[in-house]
Amino acid sequence: MFYKDILEELLKKEKNPVNSMYLHEIGLKWKNFEKAATEKKGSNENLVNALNKFIKAISNRKFKFNAVSKKGFKEESDVFSNYFLNDLVSILMNRRKILSHLGIKWGFQAFNTNLKFNPLSLCSLEKDPNFEQSLSPKLLQLSQEFDLQYRVSGKRSFKKYKTVFPLIVFHTFTNLTEVSFIHTEYYANMAQATFEKSKTIIVTETLEEGFSPDIKSSQIDSICVLRKQYISGSNDITLDAVDALDNKIKQLLTEENGVLADFTKTGIIE
Repeated sequence: MFYKDILEELLKKEKNPVNSMYLHEIGLKWKNFEKAATEKKGSNENLVNALNKFIKAISNRKFKFNAVSKKGFKEESDVFSNYFLNDLVSILMNRRKILSHLGIKWGFQAFNTNLKFNPLSLCSLEKDPNFEQSLSPKLLQLSQEFDLQYRVSGKRSFKKYKTVFPLIVFHTFTNLTEVSFIHTEYYANMAQATFEKSKTIIVTETLEEGFSPDIKSSQIDSICVLRKQYISGSNDITLDAVDALDNKIKQLLTEENGVLADFTKTGIIE
């Protein structure tokens, strides 16, 4: 679990005994979500209920930093990060049989970009054809890893290299803003430049007020708005939005085409 790893790292560094106690308390509440993730495999209702309870628990004012007592965590602390959304996506993905396929990788990882044939000179082609590739930042993704090899015709020995192709890339946000959307488009274009069939999904709790993302002309395939609202709303994460995300992942892996309606009803923008 990504969020559990964050808590463990924070505990190692925390010197304030009260904050250490808070981290242990948050860890116990997180275990309730982990337990729900293992129950009734394939059903999302318990998962959503446990996640909403956890979000409410960490929203308790006592965990917020108090400038007078010097206790609690500042707003930018990883305690309040949205890594639990990465865990939610990971739970849905771990149900898929594709994870047992050879070369398939899941988690935070880089994919290869800028694949090109770039010999130093025409005269060096025979000895060193020089294929080059770069790396993307580490993103939450389902990828396919290949061991590729090549040789100049007539030669016996091969040169080998490893290349990672992005299949489905996920970007998670507490609140999706227009700026965040533009940044995600950049990475979606990067993924498609490597692998044309690559898919990008945004998972966010809410949308920035008044922001209406248009993905029809972008490389982003889907936006899942888990609370089905703009940031000013007061909804919990909804079961039908998580179900819609689950179905969207299933559609992409089986290449099924589905049309879903207004995000305030389904939680999905396509």
